[in-house]
Amino acid sequence: MNKSEKIKDFWNESCKDYDLHMAETKHYQAQEKILELLSNQIKEPILDLACGTGFLMKLLSKKFSKISGNDFSSEMVKIARKNIKFPITNDDAETLNSYSDKFATIISSNLFFYLQNRKEAIERWAELLNSNGIIIFIEEYPFIKPKSEEMDEHSDKLMNLIDPISPEEIERIVAQNGFYLVKKVETKIDEKHNLYGLVFSLR
Repeated sequence: MNKSEKIKDFWNESCKDYDLHMAETKHYQAQEKILELLSNQIKEPILDLACGTGFLMKLLSKKFSKISGNDFSSEMVKIARKNIKFPITNDDAETLNSYSDKFATIISSNLFFYLQNRKEAIERWAELLNSNGIIIFIEEYPFIKPKSEEMDEHSDKLMNLIDPISPEEIERIVAQNGFYLVKKVETKIDEKHNLYGLVFSLR
């Protein structure tokens, strides 16, 4: 089994514990704050690349109606489709084979650390942006091993599947692929780590 398949299996197995973990550890609260800080950057149509159970899509639906979601985990997709009524696909975010339409905003939240082919993924996402489109990366740093009752049994496996990097390293990688940084914001998750929002536009 390759790493991508292991990641898919991991989230299929742990999806039922995900929402409780994210809420109890204040990750969802931090994500909501990042969206507020970036609200003037977001335009529709919107694609959420790793929508999970649909948390961000539900927040976005308060202001927008043209929203699509995608997640690599088929079990996450099942939950998301029960939570929200927007179209949701089950593609690999690096290839997005179901997509040909253009988007004004693409959101990559808690995804970049899992990518096996970052350059190819960014190139594919660029193809799906309209001429004035943006990509928003939402990532935590430093990445802390999950500590909650819900994720305890999954945390060791998770740490073997991710490759955490700093916001500065994300900036460097994305800039190498034809984008420039438009805006950068951050908020605390807890005393040990922060959540960052980075907005990029094509040059």
